[in-house]
Amino acid sequence: MDQIKNILRTYQSTESIKATARTLKVSKNTVRHYYRLATAYNEDLEIVLGLADEPLRQILYPDKAGAVADRKLIFEGKVDYWIKELQRPHVTRQVLFEEYKEEYPEGYAQTQFYDYLARAIGRRDLTLVLKHEPGKTMQVDYAGKRLEWVDHLTGEVRYAQVLVAVMPHSQHTFAIALPSQCTADFVHGLNEALRFFGGLPKVILSDNLKAFVIRADRYEPDFNDVCVQLANHYQLDLQATRVASPKDKASVEGAVRISYSRLYAPLRDRTFYSIDEINSALQEQLEDHQNRPFKKRPGCRREIFETHERPQMRPLPNEPFLLKTTVKAKVQRNYHVQLGERKNFYSVPYQHVGDKATVIYSRTSVEIFVGSARVATHARLEASDQYRYQTDAAHLPKNHEEWRKAEGYNGAYFRSWARKIGPATEWAISKILLTKIHEPQTYRSCQGVLSLAKKYDDDRLENASLRCQTAGQATYSMLKNILDKGLDLQATQLDLFTPPTHENIRGPQAYQ
Repeated sequence: MDQIKNILRTYQSTESIKATARTLKVSKNTVRHYYRLATAYNEDLEIVLGLADEPLRQILYPDKAGAVADRKLIFEGKVDYWIKELQRPHVTRQVLFEEYKEEYPEGYAQTQFYDYLARAIGRRDLTLVLKHEPGKTMQVDYAGKRLEWVDHLTGEVRYAQVLVAVMPHSQHTFAIALPSQCTADFVHGLNEALRFFGGLPKVILSDNLKAFVIRADRYEPDFNDVCVQLANHYQLDLQATRVASPKDKASVEGAVRISYSRLYAPLRDRTFYSIDEINSALQEQLEDHQNRPFKKRPGCRREIFETHERPQMRPLPNEPFLLKTTVKAKVQRNYHVQLGERKNFYSVPYQHVGDKATVIYSRTSVEIFVGSARVATHARLEASDQYRYQTDAAHLPKNHEEWRKAEGYNGAYFRSWARKIGPATEWAISKILLTKIHEPQTYRSCQGVLSLAKKYDDDRLENASLRCQTAGQATYSMLKNILDKGLDLQATQLDLFTPPTHENIRGPQAYQ
């Protein structure tokens, strides 16, 4: 259009087709052609030159403009259909282009088709650039990938959920491994995130997690009662994203993606034996992540957070929000109460069998009350430890205590018990412990010796052990026979192991 306008302006000044052609070095027919089209629209060239490019193009290229307009209208009329088709399996842009050319041979070529289609899709998926107010919102989300750890007691491989929190203005990031996504663990993660940032935002924003939102709604979602209690404790607001709208919390979505390379990848070859070990490793990686300079903006996450966000955040209260739940339970005949949430059992003193108890538990502790008296306190079992018993030895009756001790026998226990009776008994127990390749296989024999001490008195067992010591060998059967036959009560002991002197018995000197 600029070149054509230049031809018309030059003709306007020279008023000669020949002079215009000579000046601009174009053919006279070209000048004559555009002059005729322009004057056919309006003899005043000034009016023609004042038109915008598109109306001028329609004047100077009437046939082509109509074809272009028709092609454009046809294309735009099918965009919505193509966008839907691309969501179907196996449908590609190439398939759509081939169908388009078959139906409209005069349509756009392949490159133009791809380009215009991409622009049309882009116009329907526009992204709004948000400016995040410093210190206002903390966005949280669980990472899609879990971290594994090994239970050193059972060797079982377990998995930890990772909760990520970010302050969008600075992109200052926090991450913590949790046993599950249950409400108690989610609240613990929020507490730790707030403690990490060292202040209170105005809003906590998450997607519609079950631990966060009871009923999703675009305008007025119903939040979990526990999270409402947390919000009241910290005096902040709760917000949920629209359903299936991850862009509503784009900052934490980006933080999760970055965490895979900055946090997960450096730890990929490490073996962890507890969630606490995972969190220690995550904190080390976070320290490097926060201090790493941005690529497209000055400073780093920590610097921008400390400068612009922390001053805008309110101080934390003296006490964190503590989630405690109260339930009623009856003390069972095995002097345990059941905590139904994780299907675990916790002991109380056996005197309370049959009583009604009140159980108050948090994420980490269990307190059991009978009436107004607190009768037991336990550390809470892990979420994965279902149908486990947590038993305090002090709660057992005497006969059960002895049985429990038997379950926990070891060599040191038997030696300690024998030492109280006498040195000979300790020697005898030590000999019995050495009679098997695997020491635990001797514990039943040691228990038998313990039963002999109950059946007979300690002095008789010590005397029986002295007789075995003289022989240089001790077993449960030897001690039992000595005590059953009363040999320990004899004043002198026959030497049953030294051969008598006799001329027909050769000694070791005969073999020199």
